[in-house]
Amino acid sequence: MKFFKSLLLCFLFFGLGNFKAQKIEKISNEEQLRFVFVQNFQNLLMKNYAGKRNEINFKNAKLTDLKIQYLKNSTLLAPKDNINLKLLADYTFFSFYPNINAIILKNHSSFKEKISDEEKQKYNALFLEIAKQIPNETYIELSKITDEINRDKFALTVPYRFEIFQDLFDENQRKRIDIINFLLWNVE
Repeated sequence: MKFFKSLLLCFLFFGLGNFKAQKIEKISNEEQLRFVFVQNFQNLLMKNYAGKRNEINFKNAKLTDLKIQYLKNSTLLAPKDNINLKLLADYTFFSFYPNINAIILKNHSSFKEKISDEEKQKYNALFLEIAKQIPNETYIELSKITDEINRDKFALTVPYRFEIFQDLFDENQRKRIDIINFLLWNVE
């Protein structure tokens, strides 16, 4: 009888462990690729742009306030559990490198409540105001850096044959938001 109990306990212990392992293996290929992309992008940023980030010296109270609002909004995107792996990958991405289009303007699909047109105009005016306060030489340098980041980011998505984290803007607005994203990465 003890033998059967031991055998049953052993089966339950190893059987349930195997069942949990099988659940983990059911992660879709696209979800795995998202996490690979996020990890590769984080590594790329730290390797190629962390030093450049420290060279840029631009402090602005409105930028600090925007970072606080960004952090507040990003907690709304935080997954409640680890079941939605796409959301977890996006949250990991946005927590490491800011994306004000997705978080501040709430253009991420997970936000059920979108912001009003008035709020969008208010934020776009704030983005424009911050951009105007950046000295020309610094703005040019930031423009070059963000162009490089976007090229590198695009190159990371090509092998996976899907585009992720897309933004739809006119070119001037995209550039301004890219620069503010980079500056927010600097704000601690």
